[in-house]
Amino acid sequence: MFLILLSWIYIFLTTLNFGILFKKIVRIKDCHSVIHHVLGLFLYTIFTSIAAFFIRINIELYVAVLIINLIVYFTNRTAFISNLKSFSNSIKKLRLFYKIVFINLFTITLAQSATKPYLLDNESYYIQTVKWINEFGYVKGLANLHIFFAQNSAWHTLQAGFNFSFISDLFNDLNGYLFVLISFLAIEKINNYKSNLDLQSLSFGLILLFTLFFMQFINAPSPDLFVFTLTPFVFYQFITNFKTIETDTFKMILSLVLFLCFVKVTTAVLVVLVLILFFKNFQSLKKHWFNYTLLCSVVFIVFISKNIIISGYLLFPIDAIDLFNFDWKEPKPLVEFYNYGTYLAGFDNQDVSQLTILERFWFWLNISKLHGLFNKLFVLLLTIYPWFIYKSKTKSALSIIYVLAVLQLIILWNGSPQYRFFFVFIMFFSIQVFLAIFKQKKLILFFVPGSVFLSAIPIFLEVNLNAITKNPFAMKLSTFNSKNILIPEGISKTTTVFTKENSNGFEFNSPGDDVFFWATGNGNLPCVNKQQIEFVKNSYNYVPQLRTTNLKDGFKSIKIEE
Repeated sequence: MFLILLSWIYIFLTTLNFGILFKKIVRIKDCHSVIHHVLGLFLYTIFTSIAAFFIRINIELYVAVLIINLIVYFTNRTAFISNLKSFSNSIKKLRLFYKIVFINLFTITLAQSATKPYLLDNESYYIQTVKWINEFGYVKGLANLHIFFAQNSAWHTLQAGFNFSFISDLFNDLNGYLFVLISFLAIEKINNYKSNLDLQSLSFGLILLFTLFFMQFINAPSPDLFVFTLTPFVFYQFITNFKTIETDTFKMILSLVLFLCFVKVTTAVLVVLVLILFFKNFQSLKKHWFNYTLLCSVVFIVFISKNIIISGYLLFPIDAIDLFNFDWKEPKPLVEFYNYGTYLAGFDNQDVSQLTILERFWFWLNISKLHGLFNKLFVLLLTIYPWFIYKSKTKSALSIIYVLAVLQLIILWNGSPQYRFFFVFIMFFSIQVFLAIFKQKKLILFFVPGSVFLSAIPIFLEVNLNAITKNPFAMKLSTFNSKNILIPEGISKTTTVFTKENSNGFEFNSPGDDVFFWATGNGNLPCVNKQQIEFVKNSYNYVPQLRTTNLKDGFKSIKIEE
């Protein structure tokens, strides 16, 4: 915990400085101190992403960041101190009860950050994606080694810029830092409800009712947690500023939505909210159109360039837009295999191709365990929520968010209807319905401390997850040990033994047979499961190969004779 706390302090100071830079570049005069740090994360993500095209995100970048930090501090000392005071004053303004809640949540999050990661995606591609960025930056054709590596999120690049890989491989704690930031903002909204009686502000604060769920994403660099916690704030800002909006507020919302899309492309529907706000307030916002376009263009160019480098496609996994013929381009049969597998993941990995649309929908609705539960809840909320919109004072804004939820389901239905891609709408609608039904608002405020307390139980006590999952590799949560007070656990929960393997002259490290098909874990580069290599070889007649004799030059897939 202690070492993680030190890393969080470093991240805090860095995002404070980069927040100052971002606000100067975009010309945002003022924003909440928490959002200041989120915008700092955004600029740091753009910075590390651009750097990753040219250098590894390692000690060289950290030295450059140290220099930037010092320059920004000494040239903007007044702004630096002012932002520190603003953050400190926000904490001081909390009532004692909520200060205690925040301290407890901070401690619980710190403890969870020190445990072994739970998410299977961490074992399949998070660890290795970050490791490749640390060692080489963006690598041409990395998707040819493991198709999941093509999902390379900007969040993983950001984690690579904060994990001190040249010192240790124990730091994997960006999500913990983010959650502490957003949690403080949420607690502040709840704290202020007594004086302002702002239901939409309270609605955002009540995302902490889902703290137990969020905790499972804390100790891995999952981009999902960023989406789950920041998107409700975007909804809150959209509803609050729907009728009229200040230029600074619009710039902030635009920046947050771009950040969300940069981190996870499935949030692209949020662009609709930005467009609506822009055209509703066109007269007051149009004079800054060039600045908006420039910011959007920079993010989009970096995003598509990264796709091209890693997969050979402009917008992976959309292979219909096929503009390039690089030798590192992922073969179309393998992209189709990826798309089909991703689609099946939304249907509990069962073949539903022979079912009608209605039969498919019924199957999806009745998937067992947690997936089926959230699917049912989402459909129920979509069914009943129009009534609550009708009774609301903010009908127009809520109706637009509702339409986005339906649009998201339609898009995902043909891609991968997994609950985590629309979970943010489940949260938002659930809270809105909860607030509309529960008349004793003062009692609601006590649900949050209860949720925080419940979230601590799996951290310190073993919990059997058989009731929510049937995946044998996801049955057990990692618990906190006394040694973690100082030193965190490793970044992988896999204890497998790695071996050197060779397939058609390609040498790689493979985990043992005791892990799942897509697993890679924390093996040395290049690392991929031999089961996966053999499956692709036998089913599609492709094997990965180095483009040159150097790993940094990347990979290509070669077709072998049947």
